[in-house]
Amino acid sequence: MPSHHQPTYTYILAGGGMAGLSLAFYLNQSSVPFDSILIIDQAEKNTRDKTWCYWSDQPETFDAVVEHSWNQLWFHSFDNRSDKFSILPFSYRKIQSDSWYAYIQKELKQNPKIQFIQTKVLGFSYEGRYTQVRTEAGDFTATEKIFDSISAFPCELANPQHLKQHFVGLTIEANFPIFDPAAAHLFDFRIAHTPACEFMYVLPTSDRIALFEHTYFSGQLKEKQHYLDQIKAYLFGAYGLSEDDYLVLEEESGIIPMTLSEAEPQNLHTKVIQIGTSGGFVKSTTGYSFLRTQRKLKELVANLQNQHWDAPVNDTKPFKKWMDRVFLQVLVDQKIKGNKVFESLFQKNRPQLILRFLEEQTTMWEDLKLMTSVPTLPFMQAAFKIALADLPFPKK
Repeated sequence: MPSHHQPTYTYILAGGGMAGLSLAFYLNQSSVPFDSILIIDQAEKNTRDKTWCYWSDQPETFDAVVEHSWNQLWFHSFDNRSDKFSILPFSYRKIQSDSWYAYIQKELKQNPKIQFIQTKVLGFSYEGRYTQVRTEAGDFTATEKIFDSISAFPCELANPQHLKQHFVGLTIEANFPIFDPAAAHLFDFRIAHTPACEFMYVLPTSDRIALFEHTYFSGQLKEKQHYLDQIKAYLFGAYGLSEDDYLVLEEESGIIPMTLSEAEPQNLHTKVIQIGTSGGFVKSTTGYSFLRTQRKLKELVANLQNQHWDAPVNDTKPFKKWMDRVFLQVLVDQKIKGNKVFESLFQKNRPQLILRFLEEQTTMWEDLKLMTSVPTLPFMQAAFKIALADLPFPKK
């Protein structure tokens, strides 16, 4: 039994970011029994520190806090070909983190069984059949489970073989109306002058305000000033905006791992369960995580509710995982520029099919159709390299 002096909770959520708060939200809405839930984070989440985007063809849980949505997307190729697609019945939706934090915390704080504490997590340990979170504010015991969304995902920032999506974004307000808020620019590869997969991502929310993110899918990070210089050059080249023509409202940056999780598979027998980025919830080939995380956590809570203890926490079909591995290997090898792959996909397939593919909602036959629309040689070479690496060669 835990010490009488040690605070005890049914569930402890180590990390109060998007994954942790989402899980608390779904637990609070469910019939999963709990006496108390503790959410631990170093700081209260109340700032606009992130932008989350997702696409869907149906209503989703947090649509109430969507800042803006688009039914049309631009795709710009390196050779200056520009295509604007309707993605109906899908819409592409944007959420600002401060609005989401306020919305979800308002509901959670109405339940006295859910408590928050601001402190640093130091680690996890076991005491008999119970688990503990060690923090700078003391130790806390979970009688059921700890959900960990703060542990590092296995991705080495300095290792060029470990792909990352890395970006810096500026939200600007122009001095005059110049943007079209009806269409987002998902990929602009007109700036892709390096072997890495490099593009600009543009989300206009009014005729004067837009978010510009200079993004790489690559293993090597850049100095912050590099991204900022690229954004400034893009604003001038694409829109004719000099620095006197706009005001920078906000800045954001991020590094998202694009490697497949090397962690052991988890099920609901596990006492410390990794979720969010820590649990490999991010789509490795795109960096998208918001809607994917919501779906995985809803499933997790449903399995808790139905006592399906053998259910996997992060279930991905083997063929989908293999396809991700091959694509990531293509980006690592750089035998073909990353923009060429995306250009082939978007020029030869309906955008709705691509969006379903990126959300792993396609059939195997649809996957094979998409595979035949990309340059085959670099993908065959990458698949062969992976097959060779997986062979059980005897150790010397």
